[in-house]
Amino acid sequence: MVDNHGVAENLLVSGSAGTATTELLIPALLLRTPNAPWAQLVHIYVPQGPTVAFSGRDLRSPGITDATEVARAAGFEPVVRSPGGRMVAYDSGAVVIDHLDSTTDIRHAGSATFAANAESHVRVLRGLGDVDARIGEVDGEYCPGEYSINVGGDTKVVGSAQRVTSTGSLFSTVVQVEVSDRVRAVIADVSKALGYDLRESSIAGLADYVPGLGAGEVAAAFVEDYRGRLGMTEAGLPGGVVGHASRASGGAPFHVDDWTRANPFVVA
Repeated sequence: MVDNHGVAENLLVSGSAGTATTELLIPALLLRTPNAPWAQLVHIYVPQGPTVAFSGRDLRSPGITDATEVARAAGFEPVVRSPGGRMVAYDSGAVVIDHLDSTTDIRHAGSATFAANAESHVRVLRGLGDVDARIGEVDGEYCPGEYSINVGGDTKVVGSAQRVTSTGSLFSTVVQVEVSDRVRAVIADVSKALGYDLRESSIAGLADYVPGLGAGEVAAAFVEDYRGRLGMTEAGLPGGVVGHASRASGGAPFHVDDWTRANPFVVA
């Protein structure tokens, strides 16, 4: 992960690494890695299983217990992710992008990062077909944010969240491609349990606008974008992190940050 001159590389990893819990643990573990041997590491994958990714903010809702039960009853794994924002649900019809940057600190976090990533992501989406991708929150969207990506100013298709620590930053993005009926239903039902307003017609995927578009094709487009735009070298995940994350167990919802603090990972 370090070149012949001792300079940390930009690494690009693709492909799912395991269960919902494992996939959400990996970037949180790597984010806490001191003296990371990479400058930037981007992991792009199509999730293996249906997931409801809660945030710390969601835990403060009096409806979190009911929301967790709703998720589990619908067959979704409830996990409290490391980045902020609000709840998002997805399955194998989505693409997840975890962008770790070991050079970022709190002074460089904030809206500029969201804006730059949104602009790059919009360019990728517009290249996939007849997609009127725009940056901005739409009325009644789930996990509302100024830098959400919508189609035609009406439906949300991409959301992002960030986490910054003393060892770097994690910018995580979920791209909804093929939104199944069960994903639409669980977003609506979990939002209701948490007491969040939601316009159900704001939920959409890219395939609603480009029929036949699949998550694998979208993931490949983002891999190509990151490879070219950031000069990334394709690699695997750091040795041992998948096995370390796969040993995790806990209650529901599983809390990623609690587990990573208690079970830190050291890059070999």
